[in-house]
Amino acid sequence: MDVMLKFKNEFFEERKDLLSKNHVYRNHITKFIKYLSLPDVQLSNAPARININVIEECIRYYHNEGELNSRSTMESHLESVKSFYDYLSETGKATDIFSNYNYSKFKDEIVEKYSLLEPVERGSYKCEDIKTILIELDKAIDNFQDGSTGVREEERHLQRIILRLFIKLTLIAPAKRSVITSIKKSDFTEEYKKLSINGIDVNIPCGLSRDLCAALKYAESKNKGSIKEGDNLFEYLYKYKGKFRVESLNAWFYNIAQDFGVMKDMCKDKKSLAVEPIKNMVIQMMVDNMINPVFISKIAGLTLTMIEATYYPKDWSVKCEEDINKCINKSIAQNDYYCYV
Repeated sequence: MDVMLKFKNEFFEERKDLLSKNHVYRNHITKFIKYLSLPDVQLSNAPARININVIEECIRYYHNEGELNSRSTMESHLESVKSFYDYLSETGKATDIFSNYNYSKFKDEIVEKYSLLEPVERGSYKCEDIKTILIELDKAIDNFQDGSTGVREEERHLQRIILRLFIKLTLIAPAKRSVITSIKKSDFTEEYKKLSINGIDVNIPCGLSRDLCAALKYAESKNKGSIKEGDNLFEYLYKYKGKFRVESLNAWFYNIAQDFGVMKDMCKDKKSLAVEPIKNMVIQMMVDNMINPVFISKIAGLTLTMIEATYYPKDWSVKCEEDINKCINKSIAQNDYYCYV
């Protein structure tokens, strides 16, 4: 049996719980192993020769086969292979070929190179529901007594800390989930009062700044070391518990909605709740504030065509606006949820 096929079978056997929550992983990892076994590739017995370029060639192959045509499908494929390599790295079977690359940038480059279709995310949440969640998160986090609870309660507390930061960061910077979760310490300036994201300098409200400092202090006590400039924020916060997985946010968001009795209709017959509609809600509110779509496109990291087609009426005309940083920060500060951030 080829080495990579053997590793795949071991992954499927030892990570049954992960695969049960992410059904697409099994299919995409099988595709990846199949690609490595092709006569023109022949890398299924040479794990040391597999690098990031092989991953891109695999995507190109399946794109040409008509099986990877959209950004969402490509991201599912990459997330699956990345999860596989997390396992290989953790078990000492192979090095993590993604560790030295900007994952978000790598995905964007592939989208542009192969002209993959961007997904149109139409879902959105009610502002009142998000405000309620933030209020309840603040209460739950403030009332937590560290050291007097069990492992499960401590895990839930950490999840809530991370979710509160993710939600609030999305509310002030409505970028894609992959961009928010790629934020590094070096992206913050002025003692966590400003955030550079998608080329925009976003003002951070005092409440969120305090939350960031408190979360980092908590993680520092658990990790026995301070966050470094190049460290990913979310990976550092979750470090003492293990590997932070972006896809876990949807399950955690569902859990807090259930805990706080919010969005009951949306939770019905589901096991997870997407976090992306939070971003969509903010974008829609910026549109309602009559913000130039060019500016929204910049902060959201979406094409102008998609922004206009999804959110704006046909008779919309672009008007001259003020400085882009000032305009975006002013628009965000106008939104009803801002005092809760």
